[in-house]
Amino acid sequence: MSISHLKIAVALVACTGLSACAFWKQPEVPQGAGSGVALYNSNQLTPAQYQVVEHIWIDDWHSNVRIPTFASVDEGIAALKDRAGAAGATGLIHAMCLDGTGYAAGRLLCYGDAIHLN
Repeated sequence: MSISHLKIAVALVACTGLSACAFWKQPEVPQGAGSGVALYNSNQLTPAQYQVVEHIWIDDWHSNVRIPTFASVDEGIAALKDRAGAAGATGLIHAMCLDGTGYAAGRLLCYGDAIHLN
């Protein structure tokens, strides 16, 4: 295979991968799904008291492409609770919202662990 054919093959693979990512959409989570999800501080529970159901927006491969951003901490925590509820969790721990400067100016990136109490 010549260098020009190799360049073309690499370009096609890259375009195909980027095209697939462009059409990906964050899964829809029903509003209010997190109404029964409790929010815990890190010092309220020991790791023996719960099992992690999901590291929200981190476990999924889509986080390599897109992570949701939020206008306020309240909006971010509500979205985390909704996602945790949709995953079957009863609680949310290690929740935090960080300034998204450099990724999404003026927006917040929020993370947390969906948990199920033992």
